[in-house]
Amino acid sequence: MTGDKYKVLLAVLEAGSISGAAERLGYTPSGVSRMMASLEDELGLRLLERGKSGASATRECQALLPSIRSAVYYQSQSEQLAARIRGLDVGTVTIGTSYGAYYRWLAGITAEFTSAYPNIEVRFVCKNSTDLYKAIESHTVDIGIISRRDTDGVWIPLREDPMVAWVPGDSRYDRLGYVPVKAFAEEPYIEPYPGEDTDTLRYFKKHGISPNIRYTVNDTYAAFCLVEAGLGITAMNDLTKGEWNGKVSVVPVKPAETISIGITTPKDAVLPAAEKLIKFMKKKL
Repeated sequence: MTGDKYKVLLAVLEAGSISGAAERLGYTPSGVSRMMASLEDELGLRLLERGKSGASATRECQALLPSIRSAVYYQSQSEQLAARIRGLDVGTVTIGTSYGAYYRWLAGITAEFTSAYPNIEVRFVCKNSTDLYKAIESHTVDIGIISRRDTDGVWIPLREDPMVAWVPGDSRYDRLGYVPVKAFAEEPYIEPYPGEDTDTLRYFKKHGISPNIRYTVNDTYAAFCLVEAGLGITAMNDLTKGEWNGKVSVVPVKPAETISIGITTPKDAVLPAAEKLIKFMKKKL
């Protein structure tokens, strides 16, 4: 069945290799290779670049990926609906979140959910809000907890989260009680998640600020440690501050900014398994 071969192709691209996909899916590497060769014959296109470093999508495959993902999504939807008609609840739900603060909440919901629906697998991914929004649009993620992006998908608000600054505990901004936006262009700035479309970057663009970037980090705790060491200041959503102990103060930014955080799902049909999990989540709001 072509739909099954599409699923295997996506697994190969996700794993980055034939052997990695085979291990994940419970196939032999030779079996996966045969399926990919068969799919390439059916489509009349070479889909995978194979080499010592693994397997990656060809240019032709990249062009086909949006429609392949849609085909896999709607096949899964049909399979899950058929299972529901037979009185079964099966499937896989992928939840993405940009905020570690929601992990405990999601873990509690998942524990109840999988107890009620043991045949539904729940997966978690962590990405920034823009990447998660794109993943939801392409049906690689079913449910996202993100800061709001320009979207016509379903939106369930969770909270309005203030933008804040992290400063050393003995800094003048700690005594002042806030950080003016222009200070980020003057003080050594610790940039979280460089190159990504973050809410902080959007805040700076809104106010015409080019931050004085001296350090970059891909981890919020690393940013906390750099601030504590007196190497600079940073700005983030309030939700990211964690429960760490140290000589770091969290103070408002001026002008003030709030970020809308919520649960989002695709604008079109949601998989039955995901729909059940969303209902669980709504009960806990």
